[in-house]
Amino acid sequence: MSTLVELGGSFIDALGVVLRFFHDSVAGFAGAYAWALAIIMLTVVVRIILLPLTIKQVNSMRGMQKIQPEIKKLQNKYKVDKGLMKTDPEKYRAQRQRQQEAMMGLYKEHNVNPMGGCLPLLAQAPIFLALFRLLFTDRIPELDTARFFFIDSLAALPMQAGWGAFILIVLMAATTYYQQRQMMAKNPASAQMPQQKVLLYVLPIMLFVVSFNIPVGVLIYWVTTNGWTIGQQFVMFRNVEVETEKPKA
Repeated sequence: MSTLVELGGSFIDALGVVLRFFHDSVAGFAGAYAWALAIIMLTVVVRIILLPLTIKQVNSMRGMQKIQPEIKKLQNKYKVDKGLMKTDPEKYRAQRQRQQEAMMGLYKEHNVNPMGGCLPLLAQAPIFLALFRLLFTDRIPELDTARFFFIDSLAALPMQAGWGAFILIVLMAATTYYQQRQMMAKNPASAQMPQQKVLLYVLPIMLFVVSFNIPVGVLIYWVTTNGWTIGQQFVMFRNVEVETEKPKA
């Protein structure tokens, strides 16, 4: 346990060194906004490093598009009667399980992952946590007074940082929703999965509530990475065709 704590502390310290390097690189022209710009630069570097995961995500999504006809066949073959939820829950669960097992077998056969869109987000979790600890433990005291547009402190919680922090919270929730919607629009199969619907509607609301207890610097990181994701998906998905059902004659 102590080893994990030490590794975590070392990672946070290393992140602080990187952040200070970015700050020093732009301090000459960014002035009071240098720390905020350093966080934005950190975000961009992390997203560039994660590009291989993003490419894997897009390839998986394209694979999902190719097997759409087979997915529909399985859904018809292992059709679930939702009316059984009330009349015969056990039979309903059995039907759901057979359908899910058939789907998972199909995904495995074609080497696709309907939840692949979550990979870049999960890979960033250590950075989010480390930045959170970096701001909360006062390892870089200058962040306490670092300013951004209508924000008085990057290390403070939103309620103590000025009204500009509330704009960040709204942007974080809105961009989180939009990027999930953007993904689901190009991946109808995942859009039908309950987990994806939770990500679409529940996650932005949950983040909006939780964000009032997150340092402003982390919110800047989050909004920046969401903006990067939206732009990246626009570029990478523009040649991905969504197969829709043809109207019956």
